[in-house]
Amino acid sequence: MVKLEEVSVDQIDEVEVLSEEDYSDFSDDEDFDDEDESLLDRITALKDIIPLKHRNRVSSSVSTLASWSKTGATFVGKSAWVITTSMLLLVLPLALEIEKEQALVAYEKEAMQQQGAQQMLSSPYGQAPAGQPQQQQQQVRPPGF
Repeated sequence: MVKLEEVSVDQIDEVEVLSEEDYSDFSDDEDFDDEDESLLDRITALKDIIPLKHRNRVSSSVSTLASWSKTGATFVGKSAWVITTSMLLLVLPLALEIEKEQALVAYEKEAMQQQGAQQMLSSPYGQAPAGQPQQQQQQVRPPGF
């Protein structure tokens, strides 16, 4: 912030004029503390340094990038929703039916093994009874195969 002071005519004569040798572009001010300056102040100061043409180009680029990012995120979100609901409606029931079928096949196989073990225990020395031919164990096939 700029502080204005009225200077009287008497004070103008007392002002010391510096020669070119005494003048410097760099400040020797030790009173200036850059830690008091916030990031927002520094960015605002860049407004004076960067030309309007470049600022508009950067602003346009950032706006375009933000727009594309928003569009991409929306597309990814909607795609994830469609894929997830499709999986729940189509694949999950199929997986449950396949698991149920495998459990049924395992149960039938176990029942056949128990039946074969009972026949072996009921006949002497693991031979088939005289009136019955020996049964061959068949592989259990799921329906439709």
